[in-house]
Amino acid sequence: MMTGKEAREKFRETIRDAFARVVRERKGQLESAAAEIGCTRQALEQYAAGSNAGGDVVLMALVRWNLRIGIEDKSGAPEEKRRWDCGALRSKPRKTETQQPIQLKLPLFQAIEDLGEQNLDVRILKKEAGKIELGVEITFPRRLA
Repeated sequence: MMTGKEAREKFRETIRDAFARVVRERKGQLESAAAEIGCTRQALEQYAAGSNAGGDVVLMALVRWNLRIGIEDKSGAPEEKRRWDCGALRSKPRKTETQQPIQLKLPLFQAIEDLGEQNLDVRILKKEAGKIELGVEITFPRRLA
């Protein structure tokens, strides 16, 4: 059975190899590949060369690129688990039913003319010394044409 240190090293090697494969396959498109996982092109190249990627970058790579990362322990006994896999995470769109907003054709000046105090909501968002941040919400009244 491999030690924890050996397992971590194998895991790092597998991640490095996965980044190296992406860098090879997407040569010329590294800027967009890096943007997909939230890093720079230079950082992506460094991860492919062996630098340790942060957990957030690895997670985004697993999700965006459908990466599979696995390590195998060839020294373990037959009854012990010999392979560990992670990856192939896919972000699935939620299936929610949303109502389409009703499109109203209302001239801007008429909409502004129809506003009253009941359509305006002002909230204090943040108070600091010498500074107040306000949030303003304007609700336009519904008009049926």
